[in-house]
Amino acid sequence: MAAGLSPRQAAHWNRRFEQARSEGPEAFFRAWHDLLKIGALQKVKRTGDHATFNALSQELERLYRAHCQ
Repeated sequence: MAAGLSPRQAAHWNRRFEQARSEGPEAFFRAWHDLLKIGALQKVKRTGDHATFNALSQELERLYRAHCQ
């Protein structure tokens, strides 16, 4: 999976994406959305800069509303 994930984390996200894929595009998008948000939250913890998370969160929510609802 993505660089920087531990084997345990990679296994978790692989399971999550496989399950979401079988449930349909909306579930897959939601899993992808969650992974990106967690990555942004981890960056906030490292840098203290909330602007990255806020911008990403707003854009992902906009995409979700536009394409999945």
